[in-house]
Amino acid sequence: MTALAAGDAALLASDLPPLRRVNLPGQGARVIEYRESGPGDEPTILMLHGTGSSSAGYRAQLAGLSDRYRVVAWNAPGYGTSTPLASPDPTAGDYAAAVEELMDALGISRAAVLVGSSWGSVIALNLAVVRPARVGALVLSAPNTARGAMPEEARQAAIAEMRRNVPRPDADRGAVADRLLTPDTPAAVRALVERLRDDMTPTGWLGAMHMMFTTDTPSIIGQVRCPVAILAGTRDRLAPLELHAGLLHAGKPDAALHVLEGYGHMLKLEAPGPFNEIVRGLPDFQ
Repeated sequence: MTALAAGDAALLASDLPPLRRVNLPGQGARVIEYRESGPGDEPTILMLHGTGSSSAGYRAQLAGLSDRYRVVAWNAPGYGTSTPLASPDPTAGDYAAAVEELMDALGISRAAVLVGSSWGSVIALNLAVVRPARVGALVLSAPNTARGAMPEEARQAAIAEMRRNVPRPDADRGAVADRLLTPDTPAAVRALVERLRDDMTPTGWLGAMHMMFTTDTPSIIGQVRCPVAILAGTRDRLAPLELHAGLLHAGKPDAALHVLEGYGHMLKLEAPGPFNEIVRGLPDFQ
């Protein structure tokens, strides 16, 4: 079992900020649940989680970046008590619009850095393409190419299979962590990852997974105007570097590709110190 560096261990032992809820603008009683740390008048780092996670996955960033920045991490629509999206078959554009609604509700005209992990990277990338003025820099951690380029017949078959296999609340969390992490991931990290599914709901998961069939990130990343950092672990089995981060970097060769040797899919928890330093080093903060 690999030992955690002292600084990383301290970040992972930090208390999570309490969950908050904000009403979204427009018609209907809709809310987004989120966590926030840091000074409210400083540049904002906005963080989007993956399909089997929540705002709690960013505990090391909420703790480690809040000295100089306003740090906000959402529970995506359908996660925790966040209101699900209206459509049962949402698109990438629907989730990008939800991020904008949250930003408007919290008075964030522009995210100095928009961070997306796994599925969150797909949302973040789509927002940076359609609303470039709202994103100063983009971090794509353990990113996913999504499945929008699949032939239609295969796409429909995959969607049907997905709907037949919605994760059960009582699923073996150890087995889930095995897919996300490496065999020698420290026990403290594994324990946190096993708890991340607490705010996942069947509705939220189904919406997130359907969205992945509505976009193809390698084909649009070249449209992103802001600085981009791509983070990939060499032992990521869920989104292998060569099939995901590598294809995205090929689509935008001027993006900074950070290959983290020996890590899996949960870089924000497996390597919180290096992760935070990459965020701090982005041009928007220089």
